[in-house]
Amino acid sequence: MAAARLSPTANLLRKSRLFSLPPALSPPQEPATSKTVFESDTATLPYPIRASIITPAKSLARGDWGLKRPLPAKSTTDKSSRPVVRVKAIDTFEHVTDFESAADHTVTLEKFQELHMPMSLPAKVNYATSIIPSHKSPFETLVDNTETSKGLEEPGAKQFRHSGPWLAGQTESEFKAYLERVRRRKPELLQKLREQLVEKRTAERRKRARDNGEDLEGLDKPIEVTDEEFQNYIKSLRADPSALGPVVFKLLDLPSPPAVPNDRIGLTQFSPPGTNLSASEYAHSGPPKTHPSAGLSYIRTHAILYNHPQFGPQAYQRPVQARILRPKGRFKGKMSKAIAGVGGIAVEDLNAMTFVDQAGVPGLAYFDASIPGGAKYWVTPIRASVDSEGRISLASYRASASAKAPYGIEEYKKPSVTNVSDVVRGDQRIVPRLDKLSPRQPRFNDSADLQTRQPQRGTEDIARNLMRTLSSS
Repeated sequence: MAAARLSPTANLLRKSRLFSLPPALSPPQEPATSKTVFESDTATLPYPIRASIITPAKSLARGDWGLKRPLPAKSTTDKSSRPVVRVKAIDTFEHVTDFESAADHTVTLEKFQELHMPMSLPAKVNYATSIIPSHKSPFETLVDNTETSKGLEEPGAKQFRHSGPWLAGQTESEFKAYLERVRRRKPELLQKLREQLVEKRTAERRKRARDNGEDLEGLDKPIEVTDEEFQNYIKSLRADPSALGPVVFKLLDLPSPPAVPNDRIGLTQFSPPGTNLSASEYAHSGPPKTHPSAGLSYIRTHAILYNHPQFGPQAYQRPVQARILRPKGRFKGKMSKAIAGVGGIAVEDLNAMTFVDQAGVPGLAYFDASIPGGAKYWVTPIRASVDSEGRISLASYRASASAKAPYGIEEYKKPSVTNVSDVVRGDQRIVPRLDKLSPRQPRFNDSADLQTRQPQRGTEDIARNLMRTLSSS
């Protein structure tokens, strides 16, 4: 069968980069609060909302990015040797293309991929203990499912996305709008509820026959349910909130909300079923807005061999350097945790367990401007995941001596607080003295060459040189 021919216009649009750009995502929303929120319009977003665009070097020399008009070199090639842009608007009212640099997320992705870290499902990391949460890949068959996946038919299967909304994260107006949509689907939902009742009673009949040792042939045929039995079933659900909860969540395909507080466990309430989400953390923060891996890495396990060219296989990967962005101290009236940056990712309180020894990490307890290049130290990443809001969560421990030894890495050590004169650090052995020396008893330099002797200088010269040394240091 011959392929369908495309018109020149359709072929042009099909190959155009302008029409291949995906629509922009909605920016992350901050939670509603009555407190003053300080935000920056130029700050890097937690996740990209627009696609990054690159162009070949031949087209880059002409400023051709495959868009409606060429982009100026002053804002692209003159600012970066490897420019990457994101387009906000193809054509504005002023007949210009609104764009900006996309190097923030592009470089962060490259830095993260250099860590060789597999993505894990979210789990709370407790730095007070040495127990690390076990790695669970989001690409496993039992957890990598949506509401339309065939893997849900397997026993014990979990899913990271439901067709229904997360009720715990909705506002009152959103919840009312969702109720209106549910009311319009009432006939469809009642039919699905009847099918669930038929499946339930068929399974119960088959189980009773198996327990009694009866023949199971012909028991797979569905049981017919009359309208009166169906209405009685609905009334029984309304009278028992604990039984109605799991049925509603299954009927509407809703993700499970947070667990019931301990002080309300003994009360009769509308209780949801056990969580069916791929990670228990999603029950507290909501289902993820994207795949749990977010496309950052497709490695499924930590079983990677780090082979050093000289020392052979290593138990740890090469440590990476973390920059302390905010040291410990009081922030907004309370004690704050240290914040450091690893591979372009800001991480709160990277290593609280090893941070007890604050003397070993210069610039952690307070800001120290005397450290050249800023306060940094070496870490070993251990776990990476993406939370429900699309933010990267990275956990790491301070690099051990055995991890740094093959690469010749040493931590920065500040010089001693006591100032030592250059005379002591140098090759000279003349110790400055301020007491008055007799000219008849000159002191000489103790040198290997006995022929070379240096008489002791006068007291005024010694004091003048000493003051010059102290002022220079």
